[in-house]
Amino acid sequence: MSPTTKPYNYARDGFIYLLSYATLLISSLALNFLIKGIINNYVPDALDKTGFLANNGELIGFLAALLIGFPIFLYINVLANKMLISKKMVHDTGVRRWLIYLTLVVVILIIIWQLVALFMAFLSGTLAIRFLWHTLVTLLIAGAVLGYQWWHLMFFDGSKKDSGSLFKLFEWLIVVVVVGALVWGFMIMDSPAVQRAKRFDDMRVNSLLSLQESVQIFYGYDENSGNHRLPADLNELTNDPRVYLEKASLTDPATDQSYEYKIIDETNYELCAVFETDSSISKSNMISTPRSFAPELAGFKGFDHGIGHTCFQLPVAVNPIIPVK
Repeated sequence: MSPTTKPYNYARDGFIYLLSYATLLISSLALNFLIKGIINNYVPDALDKTGFLANNGELIGFLAALLIGFPIFLYINVLANKMLISKKMVHDTGVRRWLIYLTLVVVILIIIWQLVALFMAFLSGTLAIRFLWHTLVTLLIAGAVLGYQWWHLMFFDGSKKDSGSLFKLFEWLIVVVVVGALVWGFMIMDSPAVQRAKRFDDMRVNSLLSLQESVQIFYGYDENSGNHRLPADLNELTNDPRVYLEKASLTDPATDQSYEYKIIDETNYELCAVFETDSSISKSNMISTPRSFAPELAGFKGFDHGIGHTCFQLPVAVNPIIPVK
């Protein structure tokens, strides 16, 4: 090599190929789960209301990953192909082949993992129609990724040539599917304003649950505990050493107004809050709620709410049953 000849930049090739294949995997996984989430929206399963892909919050992550990852993948691939055609990059290098084969191994492992998970869900009782759609989506996306990588490995040698009408059609079909999934995902998900309102309502429900439990602790579990009466107001809860209650649970997270509390009789009281969404319309605000004290005996159905000022009549259990966690 002459003194003026620059060494070939293999590190640059590694960076471009690694970023390309990484964004390919991110985009394909995000597309896979986004489409499955869309399917779940139209093929609901009563057994999977709180499972994976059961609410908008999880779909937002996959939609964002696809929205960001796929354009980067397209740009890096267009850049790499131009550099290969102009001979600024060498196509037949160990770096490229190693990364292609590693990508193939990762994709195949992901396919195996997805198929195992799908069959486990099916054998656990998931809907057959949902299982078939999910399996079809997984196989189609996996086949597209494997076919794309196989074509680059076997046929693309860096020369400018006609790649064939079928392969061009395949590329455009992938773009259309991705764009369609993104548009459809935005259509079935709530707007950012609605999502924000639901998160505030989630916080309100959690605060009411904390207040309900704190009132029960204040009243007492049995004759040897508690004060055997309802608190005069919510502030009395924070002054009781037996009650652990954050002051943030006393006020609305958006308006900082105190929740309404009213004593009805010796063992019943009322909590009121102002909600921004209707929980009966959308169940995307899945909350891991603790069990109330003997709610079935008292007829308490939970903190389902409409829009606006909503009150809940709550009991204290005179002989509470401690829930098994």
